Amino acid sequence: MLELLYRPLLFVHVACGTAALLASILAFSASKWSTLHRYAGIVFYWTMLITAVSSVMPAITSGKWVLLLLAVFSFHLTYTGRRYLKFRQGGIPNRIDYLASGAIILFGLLIWGMGIPVFYKNMGAMGAIAPLAFGLICIAMAREDFKWYGKREGGSNLALRRHIGRMGGASISAFTAFFVNVNFVVPGALAWILPTVIGSFLIAYYMRKLRTKQAIR
Repeated sequence: MLELLYRPLLFVHVACGTAALLASILAFSASKWSTLHRYAGIVFYWTMLITAVSSVMPAITSGKWVLLLLAVFSFHLTYTGRRYLKFRQGGIPNRIDYLASGAIILFGLLIWGMGIPVFYKNMGAMGAIAPLAFGLICIAMAREDFKWYGKREGGSNLALRRHIGRMGGASISAFTAFFVNVNFVVPGALAWILPTVIGSFLIAYYMRKLRTKQAIR
């Protein structure tokens, strides 16, 4: 039964993952208050959800647990990134928000427990840095979330920064998964590093505009 489902789910996973990458590029390149940016964000959100769900069965069948963890991590960033945009517009946290933020703490611990041994075995001590960092990011995100849910300090500007940071982080994760899977495009450890370097630069660029009160185009 698992074998019969593997190829269809893999096709859905690849198709939606590709659509998410294209939507991410459109969202970053379009004006941030434009209709194109909004619709690209909607496409990115739903294709990331389908990508995460469709990765479960292929990961179980092929044993690629680390990439499954990366897909779930990416969607959590996408979900909370969208929620912070709602918070900026006056929305309040609901039970799903609390559940998602609590779950990401457990997920970070799972990344440490499953990811570090696999990366250490395959890539040595340097390779173990990636899952260690992902776990730390998960716990740090949950801390930010619960702090916001409790006091909601920082207003719309902080919510917008979180939106940019989370959606940017989701894009980094999506491109990382792509480069790691399609390993003839970017070789070895560079596949794990390059998306983070480029994505972090773009996130920092927009964060700086917010801090200096420059218009975001």
